[in-house]
Amino acid sequence: MQRWISIGVVLVLIVLVIGLLLPAVHQTREAARKSVSKNNLKQIGLAVLNYEDAHRCLPSGGVIREDGTAMQGWLTMYLPYMDASPDYNRINMHTAWDSPANLDVTETVRPAYLNPDANSNYTNTGFGLTHYLGNPHLFYRNSSVTFDQMEKGTAHTWVAGEVAGNYQPWAYPFNWRSLGKQLCTGPGSFGFPKWKGGHLMFADGSVSFFSDQTAPEILNQFASAPPVPTLEQMAVPGKQFETGIFHWKQMPLQTDQHSDRSYFVKLLEISDQQPILIQLFRSNHRELTEEEEQLMDMDEIRTFSVPRLLLRIDKTTDISQALKTSSLSEDASPAQKTVILNRLESLQKQLP
Repeated sequence: MQRWISIGVVLVLIVLVIGLLLPAVHQTREAARKSVSKNNLKQIGLAVLNYEDAHRCLPSGGVIREDGTAMQGWLTMYLPYMDASPDYNRINMHTAWDSPANLDVTETVRPAYLNPDANSNYTNTGFGLTHYLGNPHLFYRNSSVTFDQMEKGTAHTWVAGEVAGNYQPWAYPFNWRSLGKQLCTGPGSFGFPKWKGGHLMFADGSVSFFSDQTAPEILNQFASAPPVPTLEQMAVPGKQFETGIFHWKQMPLQTDQHSDRSYFVKLLEISDQQPILIQLFRSNHRELTEEEEQLMDMDEIRTFSVPRLLLRIDKTTDISQALKTSSLSEDASPAQKTVILNRLESLQKQLP
């Protein structure tokens, strides 16, 4: 009997120790994620300084053409200063940020643009997200702000910070948001509610944490610091992206091994391996001839080597009809078309 009592006491002690350790482990992990997010902003801050040193100004918040086409945003322009020059060089700057030519880059997640404690990484259309947005006084439509315009000094001019929600694609050309007078007041605010505050990065590269109890007067001083663009320059589309935890999976379509072209699909899946979006791509196996290169400009050469999006498929897509109107109708053999059609229709049945 005494033996069983001793065993029971030991078990109770073990349970108590585990109960005491679990909160400490949780706090340690949360502190680590908080530190990672702070370091991400420091990386962006270093990119800010290096870009300014090279160009004597900050990049445009968003390059918007006269016809309203949104081209590239400020986070894209910092890629070469964040050890991502190869990805930057693959972007076609003469097309829109979300054009098929740029999907190879924009449909990726960039850890340095993500808060590791935020529960989302992609839009439901497959674009990698950012959990950091910029100061609309520095990043706005076709802006080119210089450090000299920051009348309160770089140490007192905020550049970017963690946002509480309504996340946007990192390549989106409208990645700025008003700071407001309080943090963590909803998905449209700055800060991270779980931490009861958030980090702000300043133009001198420093990063500081501000509590959600920070006085509105302090945040208002940051929010109103010059330069101050017009409301029209700071305007953003009234668009919200549906976001969550997704991942891309690529599947080859074995058709004709002797062809110059091959086809593959990319599936955007949720955590239980349920596909929610299908994309059909074509890639070229052969290299350009010298004569072909002479007839093309650099963007055309780059586009040739990048897989080409042929078709996006959801539950309502008439795949047979869509394939007839795509370039695949001329490029693929009848046998290839049959294999591709059957495979795509099989995958489509799995869509919710």
